[in-house]
Amino acid sequence: MIVEVKIDYDKCQGCGECYKTCRYGVLEWLDDQPIVVSPNKCGKCLECIEKCPAKAITLKLDKY
Repeated sequence: MIVEVKIDYDKCQGCGECYKTCRYGVLEWLDDQPIVVSPNKCGKCLECIEKCPAKAITLKLDKY
């Protein structure tokens, strides 16, 4: 499965909760906003989605 992690920057409030929550190193913090650096490391725990007050993060799982 390939994981696609998307951040909707129109919704993102820059609170950093997703970045602080991610224990897999998928996200990094750059210029007051999260960026996706390693989507393949995603553990699919969904904690970043649950912690995001703006609901700005989505995950997509593709089966091959």
